[in-house]
Amino acid sequence: LRLDEAQEAECQALRLQLQQEMELLNAYQSKIKMQTEAQHERELQKLEQRVSLRRAHLEQKIEEELAALQKERSERIKYLLERQEREIETFDMESLRMGFGNLVTLDFPKEDYR
Repeated sequence: LRLDEAQEAECQALRLQLQQEMELLNAYQSKIKMQTEAQHERELQKLEQRVSLRRAHLEQKIEEELAALQKERSERIKYLLERQEREIETFDMESLRMGFGNLVTLDFPKEDYR
């Protein structure tokens, strides 16, 4: 089967049109791909920034809570030591009042276990 000149010319024109449309399509796809990648990169940077800010906020909050706990712990220890001192003084005074002050003290090491 042989095409006449008009059909050959039409076929050639259609091939040329198809090639041009393929080039346009490829260019359009490349443009869309680049725009999508750029958008993805911007979104990724925003997310990384948000994560960084959130992490910094949480680290600061943890430091503040640790400082508060340390302060509370120190105050509690101070309170307990003061209470122990008062109880020892009360015990010593009660012992003296009951006449235990004249007892011979045993030779125990006088270490402070506080």
